[in-house]
Amino acid sequence: MALEPEERHYSVHPSSIMMVLILSGITTLFGALVMAYLYTRADKGMLSVPVPSLFVFNTAVLAGAGICIHQFNRFYQLRLERQAIRWGFYTLIATLLFLMLQGIAWYQLLNIELKPSSSGGYGYLYAISILHFAHVAAGIPFLLRVLWPIHTAYQQGYASILFIDDHVRRKLRHTMWYWHFIDLVWISMVLLFLINRLVG
Repeated sequence: MALEPEERHYSVHPSSIMMVLILSGITTLFGALVMAYLYTRADKGMLSVPVPSLFVFNTAVLAGAGICIHQFNRFYQLRLERQAIRWGFYTLIATLLFLMLQGIAWYQLLNIELKPSSSGGYGYLYAISILHFAHVAAGIPFLLRVLWPIHTAYQQGYASILFIDDHVRRKLRHTMWYWHFIDLVWISMVLLFLINRLVG
């Protein structure tokens, strides 16, 4: 008898292929913005802009979120329920903190009349950081889709079932990929603006 689609064995699961395609699309999107920024700098003589200090601090916050989700996945693989759930919530808190601080950073810029229209450099700074903000926020529902059922199951005493579920394991792994990738994008963007500032 033929197996149901969810029971079939895949050398590479379709959801993994889909995740790679999503990350490739995000890479293309940010890559296009970076190329446009560098072209405008080189061809049009656009001036660089200083990177807000809160952007730099936020890099550490987002890197912390990446460490947290790595620990979440590690303790899940070890089937240590309480520790896994704790690190899952740490990931959520660190991510929300990043989003809040990012909002404060934009407010500080606007408060000193540095708007997207102030210069081409600030236009790119806002565009790239807002786009990244949207991608971070978009990841939260996927994190909760893994974390909340595990937390609920733990409270009700049957979390061990979810810790041996390949579907849950796969969802968590993909969520971790996404988090690390978005971390890398942010670090790259901050370095891009910092280096361009040093170059002048």
